[in-house]
Amino acid sequence: MAGCKPQQRAAKGDACVADIDPKVECLDGATTYTFRLSLPGFKKEDFKVQVDSGGRLTVRGERPAGYVRFHKVFQLPQTANPDGVAGRFDGTVLSLTVPKQPASAGAMVAARLAEGKECAAAEGAVTTWAEALGGKGQMVAAAVAGFALGAFLAHRLLSVTNT
Repeated sequence: MAGCKPQQRAAKGDACVADIDPKVECLDGATTYTFRLSLPGFKKEDFKVQVDSGGRLTVRGERPAGYVRFHKVFQLPQTANPDGVAGRFDGTVLSLTVPKQPASAGAMVAARLAEGKECAAAEGAVTTWAEALGGKGQMVAAAVAGFALGAFLAHRLLSVTNT
């Protein structure tokens, strides 16, 4: 107990509990969101996964050997289908897969921006809008510019032919 820090003391008698912050990786696939948590030394029975009505995905775990625990909460994007969460644990990495709901193009861009910010906050990194769009920011900018140019030319051609 001498080496136990005050914030690590637990109601387990004289045992210390170490709170860890597992490495998290957020992935955005075409039809799913995937969260990967690195949990070496844990067993499948050592953690619990749940989704609440507010769309928060909570992962908690405690490893009795060594009294190690963690608690992570992820706010799922609005385009996620929280009813379809699936998980797989391979002995070191917990992979949680959340299917996406079909969404309109405008809603998808807004959701991806919000999702990028959430993942960046979870990883402690700064994200730009181009990174949130999966590195396709230049392609999106070119598509918007092409659409604007086409609309402008169509308007000019129609206004010249109608006069």
